[in-house]
Amino acid sequence: MKSGVILIAHGSRRSEATAEMLNLAHQVQEANPFVIYEVAFMQFGSPDIKSAVSSLISQGVNRIVAVPLFLITGNHVTQDIPGELSSLKAAYPAVEFILARHFAGHPALAQIIQDRISEAFLEGEAVGG
Repeated sequence: MKSGVILIAHGSRRSEATAEMLNLAHQVQEANPFVIYEVAFMQFGSPDIKSAVSSLISQGVNRIVAVPLFLITGNHVTQDIPGELSSLKAAYPAVEFILARHFAGHPALAQIIQDRISEAFLEGEAVGG
């Protein structure tokens, strides 16, 4: 069974945001180069989930983990992504689709927030000076 991962982001009209997402995906892939990775955007970017799935399948992937890169439980997490994956499962019945959990509730998230707060106190610049 050949596995692939789709890192699903919201998307942005800002090219810097897309570049950040692609950089993050590259870092994730470097940590586990034995899996094929694709990035997908819900809005304002491409590829979308359907295109990312198509790309993985064209590379022989038959097991796909979809990872929603969202902090909280919103409509994309609860409705849009699961709905799209259900439609794709119907289109590709031989492919196994697995939906990973989003970030809410992950214990590392609180530490990341505390790290950012500490950085701001030590290095931050006042806003509106």
